[in-house]
Amino acid sequence: MKRSRAAKRSRKAAKKKRTKNEDKEPATTIVQVANPKVVESSVLNVLEPKPVAAAPDKTDPVVSSSRSEAARRTAEGKFTKAVFAQIGGAECPRFAAMTWKERDRFMEKPENAVVRERYNTHMASAVK
Repeated sequence: MKRSRAAKRSRKAAKKKRTKNEDKEPATTIVQVANPKVVESSVLNVLEPKPVAAAPDKTDPVVSSSRSEAARRTAEGKFTKAVFAQIGGAECPRFAAMTWKERDRFMEKPENAVVRERYNTHMASAVK
């Protein structure tokens, strides 16, 4: 059964009427503290120089994963996908997609001397 129009609520009745005080309320609430405590020594501690810790020994062997080794090797040679593609050239178009182990094995072969030469040329220019 349908409701009659008189039984429906009007949209105007649903709105809340504002009072004058609501418009004048501050945006933030003020909280008062009964007895604030001030610590004066904290200011002095900040100004005092702190002792410098000793530098760690470089003699300790650092354990590194194969991923970190590959990342280090890539960063040292300033390699990008474009550089790898140039080094691989027509002899090895998938040179950029290889892992470092695959690249090393590929360059060890005597028939890939051209690629090895381009790699060495790039390393000489990147290290400078």
